[in-house]
Amino acid sequence: MATHLAPASTDRHAPALPLPPAAGPQDWQTTPRAAVDAPPVVGPSGRLARWFTALQPRNRLATLATRLALRRRGIVPGHRFFVHGHRPRLIGKGQIRIGARVNLRGDVAPVRIEVARGALVTLADRAFLNAGVQLICHSAIEIGPHCRIGPDCVLCDTNHHPVHQGDGVRVAPIRLGRNVWLGRGVIVLPGVTIGDHAVVAAGAVVTQDIPAAQVWRGNPASFAKAVRCAPDFIRP
Repeated sequence: MATHLAPASTDRHAPALPLPPAAGPQDWQTTPRAAVDAPPVVGPSGRLARWFTALQPRNRLATLATRLALRRRGIVPGHRFFVHGHRPRLIGKGQIRIGARVNLRGDVAPVRIEVARGALVTLADRAFLNAGVQLICHSAIEIGPHCRIGPDCVLCDTNHHPVHQGDGVRVAPIRLGRNVWLGRGVIVLPGVTIGDHAVVAAGAVVTQDIPAAQVWRGNPASFAKAVRCAPDFIRP
């Protein structure tokens, strides 16, 4: 028996039928679009995570451990003293005075305080030392209130070795006034005093006194410009 094939339609105006979408191996578990577009629901576990982060348990543990280490040296920090990240490295038998709301940030590298017997390091109220700061003190280093010490700064009040035969080792105090800001990697050498509100640009090497409310930069550091501020100005 012969099979007759129906001729294809020649009607150019006949509507084209849409092709069905290609079936994929995961079509049976496709997520409805409404569920995809819906915002995530924050449940009790989300609130708990935020509370846990706000409590900063690791930082609080580092702060507690640092307080205990300081107490063993007979040092009692002021209230709201806080350590972020790694505990500071405390070296030597000298004294350290720490005011209220002093912050030491050691999340990348710990703050290192080396204070020889008979020497004194003073961190006044609300001083902030960033990661990798080193204080090497054989006489006295004083960091005034509201000072901001940038990452990897070094304040050293001794040159450790004589330069010329017959010379002695130089040891001279370093003093930072109120609201001083040292940028990243600043080096402050023995005998330097930096006045209130002064700013030292990143990478500078300070070999001489800096008057109040001035910006210095370079190696050796030199005057760049004046700081415009009121006497009671505090950097945030």
